Amino acid sequence: MPRILDDRVVDRLLPPAAALASVGAAFDLLAAGTAQDQPRDRSAAGGTTLNVMSAIAPTLDAAVVKSYPVVRRGSSRASLITLLVYAHRTGQLRGLLQGDLLGQRRTAAASAVATRAMARPESATVCLFGTGFQAPAQITALVEVLPDLDSVVVVGRSDERAGATARLLRAAHPRLRVESETDPARAVPRADVVVTATGATEPLFDGGLLRPGTHVNAVGSNDARRRELDATVIRRAAHVVVDSVEVARKECGDLLANGFDPSAASPFAAVHAGRIPGRGSPDDITVFESHGLALQDLACAVAVLDAADAAGLGTVLGADTWAPLSPTTPTDAGGEIH
Repeated sequence: MPRILDDRVVDRLLPPAAALASVGAAFDLLAAGTAQDQPRDRSAAGGTTLNVMSAIAPTLDAAVVKSYPVVRRGSSRASLITLLVYAHRTGQLRGLLQGDLLGQRRTAAASAVATRAMARPESATVCLFGTGFQAPAQITALVEVLPDLDSVVVVGRSDERAGATARLLRAAHPRLRVESETDPARAVPRADVVVTATGATEPLFDGGLLRPGTHVNAVGSNDARRRELDATVIRRAAHVVVDSVEVARKECGDLLANGFDPSAASPFAAVHAGRIPGRGSPDDITVFESHGLALQDLACAVAVLDAADAAGLGTVLGADTWAPLSPTTPTDAGGEIH
């Protein structure tokens, strides 16, 4: 019977390490060619944009539809994210999940999986652009994969917001030295890893500030009209990797607006599988463009639902909540429901 799970249950059942494992499993499926990911589609009317994306993973016996409306002008933040998870074999609804926290943790986990494969393993300093919902989770995920990480510089347009994010991170990770900064020129040259997790429409820093060997995780640009990185970053990069070439062709502003053909980027699934090296030398600048894949959501949602079933958590809809599809439901010759 279907189970409804909110962010409180997701928080309990999808810790960062579990999200990391689930996102890694999603890239395994892509590398093996055993799953299908459908890129985000946007429909807009009357000031509201509806985003819909989906994925199917037969080996996980799951299909997912993720949807969320954005109703504020100038914002890319969803009002509420929901995931419908179906059993692949039967088509029956397995669960309805609130996807806000799940999305935050899977996005952070994608950065961490890429960092593990592409950054120098001794990386110790992270420069984090962003002070919103996604930014702190990025550091929490990177702690899982960078054993030498000891310092973080939070960069924001507002000194107050950058300071607040730095205080939050110091409380969550007492062993880290966390500073706040408003000037990228004082932060980027110090970094081994740069993370951009913002809603910026124009580049956040001069790519000439990157020192050799830096790895960049670009998280915020999932719209062809927005970019966080300038052309210098892309030009200096020895290796540009995307979570999905198909998605990048559609919505990677960091590449499209900077004149880089997304088809020339490496798919991360091939890097994750070891078919393509993450970096060629310690001095390489590397870039990972993360747009967010429904297959990542699917893998995380299945892990949460499995754990919720075992623990008896969430709200279970009774068998009489709605009737399953019956032989009398009208369909056309192709089996489509009217």
